[in-house]
Amino acid sequence: MKIEIDPNAGFCFGVVNAINKAEENLSKDDQLYCIGDIVHNSIEVNRLNDLGLQTIEHDEFKGIKERKVLFRAHGEPPSSYRIAKKNKIDIVDATCPVVLNLQKRIKKSFRELKKVNGQILIYGKKGHAEVNGLVGQTSGKAIVIETTKDLKSVNPDLPSELFSQTTKTLEGFNLLREELQKIMKAPFKAHDTICRKVANRVPLIKEFAQKHDVIVFVSGKKSSNGKLLFDVCKGINRNSYFISEPQDIDVSWFANAKSVGVSGATSTPGWLMNEITEKIKLENKINISMSRIKKIGVLTSGGDAPGMNAAIRAVVRTAIFNKLEIVGIKQGYEGLINGDFKKMKSHDVSNILQKGGTILRSARSEEFRTVEGRQKAYQQMLDNKIDALVVIGGDGTFSGARIFTQEHDIPVVGIPGTIDNDLYGTDYTIGYDTAINTVIDAVDKIRDTASAHNRLFFIEVMGRDAGFIALRSGIATGAEAILIPEKETHAKELQAYLEKGYKEHKSSGIVIVAEGDKSGGAYTIAKEIEKEHPEYDIRVSVLGHMQRGGSPSAFDRVTASTLGVAAVDALLDDQKSIMVGMVHGDVTHVPFNKTIKNKKKVKDTYLRINEILSI
Repeated sequence: MKIEIDPNAGFCFGVVNAINKAEENLSKDDQLYCIGDIVHNSIEVNRLNDLGLQTIEHDEFKGIKERKVLFRAHGEPPSSYRIAKKNKIDIVDATCPVVLNLQKRIKKSFRELKKVNGQILIYGKKGHAEVNGLVGQTSGKAIVIETTKDLKSVNPDLPSELFSQTTKTLEGFNLLREELQKIMKAPFKAHDTICRKVANRVPLIKEFAQKHDVIVFVSGKKSSNGKLLFDVCKGINRNSYFISEPQDIDVSWFANAKSVGVSGATSTPGWLMNEITEKIKLENKINISMSRIKKIGVLTSGGDAPGMNAAIRAVVRTAIFNKLEIVGIKQGYEGLINGDFKKMKSHDVSNILQKGGTILRSARSEEFRTVEGRQKAYQQMLDNKIDALVVIGGDGTFSGARIFTQEHDIPVVGIPGTIDNDLYGTDYTIGYDTAINTVIDAVDKIRDTASAHNRLFFIEVMGRDAGFIALRSGIATGAEAILIPEKETHAKELQAYLEKGYKEHKSSGIVIVAEGDKSGGAYTIAKEIEKEHPEYDIRVSVLGHMQRGGSPSAFDRVTASTLGVAAVDALLDDQKSIMVGMVHGDVTHVPFNKTIKNKKKVKDTYLRINEILSI
């Protein structure tokens, strides 16, 4: 039986952003309130509650003072902002940009229609958090329409404009628009404000439901989007089942099924769909190769990266889920040589998801580079009956793993953990997203002082051989110039830019420099520019190892968790000498040979974007 997770299912950007902000604030403060469930999924809500997020209702919100409160992706009406101001509440605003833009459009249209006694119509679910926020933009006067039956509330003689809740269907909106066009006598406009991330899910999930014998749809019971998408699945495939957690699975659903599809709402976390998939496998006794592998070791090697702990957690718990023994190997390959092992239980990896660094610690091992050192490591594995390894690190880690598995026929699977994002065969490595956000936060602060003093800052970021951090963070911070190893950039070219762009139009500036740029580091380049332009007030800031630290972002946690599960799955499927990666949201298997020998290239489109936006 084949099982496939819907590649289009899972958190939308708005939900990821809200969770990311919640986790970021909880890592600094042990108290954060949220008006309503941050996402319509009780398991994810409970996870965040364990971290300290407290869910409250609007009535409770009115009584809170001088606290920090998160406004979730659904958005809030103006009254909530007024209450916050009055009660000196620190707002963590995670309103989805799509919803925020819609609120502004409705507010503007309401002001114009008010002049001609017009009316705002909103296609949406009455009482839904997003709809409440939209109605609030009209001082509560908008008419909410759920079905065509509600059209009796509309006055056809008044000028009207129709908007939609972002998570409704295009079919429903188009039907409502057609009915209104038939009855309206006064001027009428319809605005399609449905989020395409949601709208596109309907045709995509229809295709997905047709591909499989059985569909398991995972969603919280409160999710409107979940109910809508499940109804679509059920309409296409009658063998569709709605569940909220692994315990809801009924093994009888899969009798005689050759393929099973696992999908979910935009509020369904990827890790939960992975857990559901593993539960289905376990219940049906498929894809579990237990004949050879009984005990797995996991280690982290090379430079640490935020999210490594999330990967360790996923490896440990997936091994336990599959009834395997699991040992943590401390200090990387050095610990493998010295037998620095610890038997891991589920509770050993509790409360580490949000922590930076690695609980197993990391080290570079010169001895493992030798045949004798690798022989010692192999003997330790034999003595401790360790059958396979999961290694978390970068190209150096994988080079060692490749040689080790060739010499001793040990199954080894790698998880890409490096902030540089320079590994071939995966779109993202663990730690990259967090490192970028760390750089962005630092550069935003530096820009404040640059503007205050009319200074030109050269900011050096990590990237000895690759400019991924510099390029992406440079675009995100509006840097005037970005210098990376992949691009032939010389001091004269930079000077020409400064003469044409900076000198004529800028009073302050930011130049992002990857440490491995061919023109030299930030200090070298700054000195050369200073010689040519002594009139510039130049400063240099090297961000250094702060980019490696900090609590991992939601994206890194989800990526690490996904790859941790995939690594153990790969071992149980008799894979070895491969890296598990993520390409277009799907897990891929890439041979160590391929990821080591091939060089990942930066996208020319990003270089062009920076060139355009830095004028």
